[in-house]
Amino acid sequence: MAPLPMNDASVFIPRGHDVTLGVDNAASEEMKDFSYGTFHILRPNRPITLLLVFLSCAVGALLRTVLKETKVPILVVIFFIGLVIGIVAHFTHQLPFVKHIAEIDPVLFLHLFTPVIIFTASFEMDFYIFRKSFWQVLVLAVPGFLMNCGFLGWLTFKINKYNWSWDDSMLFGIILSTTDPILSVAAVKNIGLSKIVTNLIKGESLFNDATTVIIFELYRDLVHQSHQEVVKEIFVQLILKFFASIAFGFLSSKLVSYWLAHIFNDGIIEVILSFSMAYVIFFLAEWFGMSGVISLCMLGLLLDSVSFSPGMDAFLYKFWAMLTFLAHIMIYLIMGIVIAQKTFPYINTRGFFSVITVYLSLNLVRALVILTLSPFLSRLGYGFNWRWGAVLVWSGMRGTFTLNMALALSQTPSITAADLQVKTMILLHCGTASLLTLIINSTTVKKLVVTLGLCNITLPKRMAMHNAVQRIRQMEANAFSMLKLDRFLADANWTMAEDSMTIEYPYKLDTEEIRQLSKTLKCPDCDADIAFERSPQQIADIMEEARLRLLTAQIALAMGRTYIYYHWNQFDLIVIVVGIIDVMIINLFKNMTPSYPMINTIRIFRFGRLLRVFRLFKLTLPTLIFVLDKQINKQLTFRYDIAKGYVQGEEDIKRLIEQISGHEKVYIEITKILEKNKQEAMKELGLMQRDYPEIVTAVKTRQAVQTVLNTASETLKFMISGGIVDRNEGAELHKVILVKKKHLAKLPPTIAPPTAQQLLHNVMWLQDNKNQIEFIQKKAKILYYDYGDIICEEGELPQGIHLIVSGMIKLSGSSAPRYGVDKDVMKEGAKKTTHGHTAASSYTDYMVTGAIIGELNCLTKQEMEYAVSCETAVQTCFISIDDLLEAFDRFLEPPSLEYKIWLKIALDIALKTYKENLPNQDWSYKLCAQYSNMYVVDVLNHTKCDIYDEAMDDVILVHGTVQDCQLGQRYCAPCILPKTCHQVQGTSPATKLLIIRSIEGGARKSTGTCFNVCQHHADRRCATLGQLFSMESRNRSSVANDLDYTYMSSQSHSVRKNKE
Repeated sequence: MAPLPMNDASVFIPRGHDVTLGVDNAASEEMKDFSYGTFHILRPNRPITLLLVFLSCAVGALLRTVLKETKVPILVVIFFIGLVIGIVAHFTHQLPFVKHIAEIDPVLFLHLFTPVIIFTASFEMDFYIFRKSFWQVLVLAVPGFLMNCGFLGWLTFKINKYNWSWDDSMLFGIILSTTDPILSVAAVKNIGLSKIVTNLIKGESLFNDATTVIIFELYRDLVHQSHQEVVKEIFVQLILKFFASIAFGFLSSKLVSYWLAHIFNDGIIEVILSFSMAYVIFFLAEWFGMSGVISLCMLGLLLDSVSFSPGMDAFLYKFWAMLTFLAHIMIYLIMGIVIAQKTFPYINTRGFFSVITVYLSLNLVRALVILTLSPFLSRLGYGFNWRWGAVLVWSGMRGTFTLNMALALSQTPSITAADLQVKTMILLHCGTASLLTLIINSTTVKKLVVTLGLCNITLPKRMAMHNAVQRIRQMEANAFSMLKLDRFLADANWTMAEDSMTIEYPYKLDTEEIRQLSKTLKCPDCDADIAFERSPQQIADIMEEARLRLLTAQIALAMGRTYIYYHWNQFDLIVIVVGIIDVMIINLFKNMTPSYPMINTIRIFRFGRLLRVFRLFKLTLPTLIFVLDKQINKQLTFRYDIAKGYVQGEEDIKRLIEQISGHEKVYIEITKILEKNKQEAMKELGLMQRDYPEIVTAVKTRQAVQTVLNTASETLKFMISGGIVDRNEGAELHKVILVKKKHLAKLPPTIAPPTAQQLLHNVMWLQDNKNQIEFIQKKAKILYYDYGDIICEEGELPQGIHLIVSGMIKLSGSSAPRYGVDKDVMKEGAKKTTHGHTAASSYTDYMVTGAIIGELNCLTKQEMEYAVSCETAVQTCFISIDDLLEAFDRFLEPPSLEYKIWLKIALDIALKTYKENLPNQDWSYKLCAQYSNMYVVDVLNHTKCDIYDEAMDDVILVHGTVQDCQLGQRYCAPCILPKTCHQVQGTSPATKLLIIRSIEGGARKSTGTCFNVCQHHADRRCATLGQLFSMESRNRSSVANDLDYTYMSSQSHSVRKNKE
């Protein structure tokens, strides 16, 4: 080696080593670790095989992402990747690790991948369906398998051109007769095919895998070894491989079940136990001469979702599905390398025709066997028909066991070159047969099932899916109604949110259903129904005409705009003018004698050509501005989310601080700090909404949609766990919800803030009622306030309600809202003795766009309990109290407008009360689920009311005070009345109870002592306004209608109330 120069900058100098002219042997050896030839950065002898394993997993994940919507089998691509790696390594010596992979031990291959495949397949099977179809599975797995082996071996022996012996042909037939339990049902599992068929396919694959291992090992040993007592050995093998394996698997399942019974809600231990015990039981069974496949089948069949903790079954299914996917990735990568390394010299045109012949033969023989056994199968289990038989034939994928046995046969020592060639050709044909079943059968079996009509959705399934979709839509509507109570989301774009949340019916309608749903017209002559439909060509022509008209209108509109007003067009015009002047000057001075002023003029205008460079900004600046706006919006969104999360966190901590403070003074001080921090954060949120209204509206809309989607997911989980929806149907609905969640990211980053008209449509108690909204719009006024203006003072009578259109206001009062509780009662400390809380000395809060001020005060006509001041410039939609009372008397149809306002206030108070008293539960979802079973009840002063009958879950006192008739205990709003209280008496002028019923069935009892909903204020309003009809008729009409509406929605028994 030539000496290196001292100043050669290209020499790699390892860290921590000095390069000198005199390098000793030890240093030279250490330098060689970093070299390849002379000097190299990468070290040799790295674990490349381990890197290949993880790269294959990453490639599998990438292919699953890219090919998800296509029909290309991932395992085929992985097989060809392994094939390419093996072929490259065949022509070069730079990949020594490929040689090691090609010589993988078949025993290691079996013990590494088989437990995952077998346990996953058996664990996913329905034990009760399998139990009834057991004899069908047994007929297919034992006699059917033996017939398949015999026919295929005989056919191979007769038609193959390689001069194979009878024993070689039979081994080839045994290897190709087994099917993969996972791959065989992968293509038909979630397309609506009956569980009976899928369990039959999977059960046959599992049991013929077990039979294959027994027959293959037994036949191979008999062929290659000398035996004295053949019958005795066969008998011993059957005892060990069959009966002993079943007993061992049964005892193992009991052991694992006993272990799992003593584990409570520890998912990590349960997953580790299921994973480890699958391998341990398989290893022990194989080492003691039993069948690990049969033992694992018994373990997987006897373990089900009930054996594990509640909710763990879904995670376990996903965990084992992940392991199965990775196992198949590794199997086909390894087999691609093995086939390329071992069989590449034997590949020729003749071999190609042999591969096609083998593929056609194995499908033909399988069809013949099932046809022969069909008379027996039709009299067992669930019966059998030719359509099931066709699916059973075509779904027979050759996979793990075929490849493993072919590999094991190829690794056995060969005596002659001809023997080696036979084993190699068996390996080649088994690998290509497995590949062809994946390429052809797995991609077409779904089409076969659909063509045979086996995945037609039955009427019960359609009804169940329809009910599930309706249930989810109802929950979504309830969630939207509840979210409109959230002051953080009051001004979200609810129209966009509802449009993005439309859950479509997953099942496509057939022609008959479409015909029934299509519009029809009556013929004026014969009075017959005429379908109001257009042909596809007519629809295409109409669409093309509409597109052309739209394009013409757009062009006309674009040309109508003033071109010169666009700044970049002005700049282009300047460049054009400068260029024209430049050309004119050059042509003008070209024939003239050059002078110094002329040269300077030309130079100046040539400098003007640089303006053309700035035209590049026309393309780059909009992109740059878009990127900057996107990043700014992202940061502002993150800032708003943090501030909102901080406010909610402060509220949650405030509910729990009393339990952990330990002392009243500590509680008071910490409460003050939390309240101060919360108010500062609320103010920051309001200022952000003032400065960036489009971004905040987009954030709120996205959060509203996300919340409703989560509610839909929880509803779907409840229906699946309760058996209302089948798991496959639930998977279809889950995909629909996931698509909606995926589209959530496509919502625009900025959304225009809602106008006053849009906010009125979003008000919960208007509920998109066109007549009520039009009436309110006619009566409403838009008022403007500057910073610091006072909208109303504490203690003054309400003038009306204010709907905040823009800006932020501050609520400040000397005490917290009393919710109809008398001041003297508050001073007596009734609330403290009832709840254990001390009333706050002052009250401060902030409201932003979408919030409504003065609803409760207008209903009760009590003075304002807080002053309202403007923190920013504020715009409100004002509705006077006289106009509101007029609306009450105009819209009396059930549910009346007044009742809906009381219901909205009651829901808001109930949600806050639940969160304060029971903060560890998700009350938002529970109230959504029971939204249709809630209603408001009016308890008149000195009137008794029975509560907590057998159909009531909770009773919340949302306004006023009541007294327990038995114990004499006084309760003040807001509070959850205890279930020991069965009768209360109203002790305030306006007392409201929110009733949450537990059942939806049952008719209302007819009783003459039924109380009226919202009766008290209806009576007062009638007396004040002097309506044309008497008070008695008013009570019997509008109020009774409210009561009937309430009980129609809840469909439950009435609550009786007797006057004292």
